[in-house]
Amino acid sequence: MPLTEMTDRPVRLTDAVHRTLRAAVLAGDPGPGEQLSVPELARRLGVSRGSVREAVLQLVADGLAEERPRRGVVVAALGVTEMRYIHQIREVLEGQAARLCAQASVPGLVDGLEVVWDGQRRAIAADDDYRYAETDSRFHSLLANGCGNPMLAALIERLHDQMRLALARLAEAPEHRRCGHDELGQVLHAVRTANPDAAETAMRTHIRRTRATLDTIDQDEP
Repeated sequence: MPLTEMTDRPVRLTDAVHRTLRAAVLAGDPGPGEQLSVPELARRLGVSRGSVREAVLQLVADGLAEERPRRGVVVAALGVTEMRYIHQIREVLEGQAARLCAQASVPGLVDGLEVVWDGQRRAIAADDDYRYAETDSRFHSLLANGCGNPMLAALIERLHDQMRLALARLAEAPEHRRCGHDELGQVLHAVRTANPDAAETAMRTHIRRTRATLDTIDQDEP
């Protein structure tokens, strides 16, 4: 998502700047390790440096950016070890979220998951790794926000944002896409049939398999 001058000025400008920068970072522009220059970003967005400075600090709090000596703030670059740690946490949190969703029968949740899952199927057929990653993110977000526990949802969303910075290469692998789609289909079926045990097991299996796939990534530590 290219950064362009912002013309929509809501009451709290810093929030709008943060949303814009977050979307750009998650889209890979700027990418991991690249500097978030406050003066340059303010110029490109057409807003004050103060608003950008606050938004950049929020990205640091989100775990999407980090402060580096003599470089200022840069987009976070997670290594394989950190990704494995995050997946260990996600397995527990998202397994619980899937269980809660299967128990709660939230109106419209299953329909929303089915739409996203079908969109992912089309992305795989089109060999569209970007769209696959986008639908994967949306599926997980729907489950997190539908679990009925906003604190659990917030923890999952934070971890998932960090993972999106580092897992683009996994989405490029056809076998990973196929397996991921099948696994999310099992989660969807368990939620649809109100089977909490199966929902938790399916989600844990999905994340555990993704974590194991990280061993195949040839990525240098940051």
